[in-house]
Amino acid sequence: MSATEVTTKDLDARPKYYEMDGARLANANRAWVLAFLMAALAIVAVGFAVVVRIKPPTVIRIANGEAAVLGQSSPLTMSSAGDPYLTEVFVKRFLADYLNYSPANVDDHWAAALNRMTRNLRGITIKAMSDDNVRGKIDDDQIQSVFHLREIAPVAGEPLTYLIYGVKDVHHVSKGSEVTDHFVNEYRIRLVADKRSDVNPDGLWIAEYSEHPIDGERRNAVLSASDQTETSEEGH
Repeated sequence: MSATEVTTKDLDARPKYYEMDGARLANANRAWVLAFLMAALAIVAVGFAVVVRIKPPTVIRIANGEAAVLGQSSPLTMSSAGDPYLTEVFVKRFLADYLNYSPANVDDHWAAALNRMTRNLRGITIKAMSDDNVRGKIDDDQIQSVFHLREIAPVAGEPLTYLIYGVKDVHHVSKGSEVTDHFVNEYRIRLVADKRSDVNPDGLWIAEYSEHPIDGERRNAVLSASDQTETSEEGH
């Protein structure tokens, strides 16, 4: 049997559509598919990298208890109510403005304090001041008030409510002589939380305010307690 006859028989025995380099071609096709998939993934990754690179990072600055996003005109919409330190600082700042004044600065101090009150409490307070002519008496008697913070603590079971004990020294002129009165009071302040905004950057309002004189042993204890006014002024 000649070689030509053997070769012809072998070819006839192979199945139809037989590809002599089929395995090699199949591997090559799989390699091409994998290469196209990797190229697509690379393009997507580069796209994400470009977007992240173009968009600046969010930078938050906290100053005087206020958080603000740099590069944006409006501050964060979160409230200070979640941080006990910030709420306490807010209360101290309010007291520092409301209870420390002289004829020369009372208008600025009270404006700052009243603007921290809710609208209804502000209206009630302004009406009471007007009825008692408090502002006129400050000028007439040259009244100066200096507040000394002694204690501040949250009220258990009452969210955003604080009890404060302090001494208010009121200097005034009576019949040509200077007189100093010492008022030892308990102050009760309740806050309500709101979103931060340009009008209210702290996200807090004074909802209730009251003060009552104390006497007896409690009064003596407050008078002898250490003064925390410096801490209060730092927060202010």
